[in-house]
Amino acid sequence: MLTAFLFLLLAAWGCDDEERISYGKLPSAARTFIETYFPTESCVYAERDRDDGRREYEVRLSNGAEIKFDAQGQWFEVDCKFSLLPAGIVPQTIAADIAARYPGAGAYKVERAMGGYEISIGSGVELIYSAAGTFVREERY
Repeated sequence: MLTAFLFLLLAAWGCDDEERISYGKLPSAARTFIETYFPTESCVYAERDRDDGRREYEVRLSNGAEIKFDAQGQWFEVDCKFSLLPAGIVPQTIAADIAARYPGAGAYKVERAMGGYEISIGSGVELIYSAAGTFVREERY
């Protein structure tokens, strides 16, 4: 029984393949995204990861922002932590809806989730939108 447990533990551990990489080894779409939306920031950390068989990239910028990309270099999570997301990352229809529903609030984090977007606007509020940009619900955490 112990042998089987150790085998499963080692097999699961072996599935993660993290490797620190240089900025130049990111997919070109990821570099273009960073240079477009974060032109004054530098890459302080880049990692290529194979998680559950999927290739992903994680980047940390000099302003503390963290961005996750898929194998093709398309972002699926942008977390600015200490500042608002640059204009244009959140689709315009969603940005306009947030401005109307929550005057003065701004988005700090966005995730492309299955079928839509999850957007954190601070103060423990996360907004869920469909892929078409329709407001679905508000969650508080």
